Amino acid sequence: MMRLGVRRRREEEEAETAFVSMTDMTVSFLFIVMILLAFFASQYNEKDVVPRPIHETVVQERDEAKKEIERLMLSIAKLQAQIEALEQQVAARDAEIAKRDAKIADLERQLAEALEKLRQRDPLEAYNAQSVRARHDMIERLAAAVQEDIIREKIEGLAVSAQGDALRFQGSGLFASGQGGLSGNSLRIIRLLGEHLEGQLPCFTVGSRGAISETCNPGLVLIETVQIEGHTDADSSQISNIDLSMRRAMSAFTAIVPDASRNDAPSMLAFQNLLGQPVLAVAGYGEMRPIAGNDSPEGKAANRRIDLRFIMYVPPGKDLIPRTVRDISRISAELQRRRGQP
Repeated sequence: MMRLGVRRRREEEEAETAFVSMTDMTVSFLFIVMILLAFFASQYNEKDVVPRPIHETVVQERDEAKKEIERLMLSIAKLQAQIEALEQQVAARDAEIAKRDAKIADLERQLAEALEKLRQRDPLEAYNAQSVRARHDMIERLAAAVQEDIIREKIEGLAVSAQGDALRFQGSGLFASGQGGLSGNSLRIIRLLGEHLEGQLPCFTVGSRGAISETCNPGLVLIETVQIEGHTDADSSQISNIDLSMRRAMSAFTAIVPDASRNDAPSMLAFQNLLGQPVLAVAGYGEMRPIAGNDSPEGKAANRRIDLRFIMYVPPGKDLIPRTVRDISRISAELQRRRGQP
């Protein structure tokens, strides 16, 4: 019994000891918690606490700022797209400008080549062009010189040919139908024409009366022939009209070139071309070269006419283009030498 009591007392003591240990542990844990709470409480500061209204305001402003940022980002994206589109347009414009610049450069190159060709123009073409201009100017001067005489003498039909190479006298006041000779006012006009022509020929001919100079003839162009041509209407046969036209041409020729043996004036036959021939010549074409229809009195009167046709010297080669007044003698000698060759 005694042993049983001792064992029970020992068990009770052990149980009590275990309870005491558990209690101590709990108390210790609570003590630690209290210490931690005290520490955290010591760290607390009311200044670090944000009131709810302020917090809500800040959150709202933050959200609005986010929305504004999103809106701005969208605007930036749109602007970036516009910039890219504009850059594409600029690139396209630049390409078009480059294309046009290339075309302009090509046109400028072509123009430069054309100008260079003009500067390097064939000497024969240049000389012949000067001859055409000089002939035109000479005919215009003659027409102006005799125009007052034409008006005063009431002669109709002074004109320059369509080709610009002949001074033309035509109309009812010049020749009557079938008439081969000049008379009255028409004769006086042709004689006056001869006087004006005599003043023009020296600058464009050689021979004893030639007086070429670069002052009056800068291009050194020369007359080959001044052909006095007679023409008729179609009222008669071709043969008789050729004869009639020759008589009309000879009538004009003798009025222009008076017989030097009967006065002291030098003969106009002394005006010569480079072959040493008189530049004045005569031709009769009858009805073969009409300038109007022969089915009316007006047309027939126009066809009864005298043409004073100027034929200019055309160099057969570049070496026969006169460069100086002195060079003309060399060219004349060479042309005459070639004419004498078989």
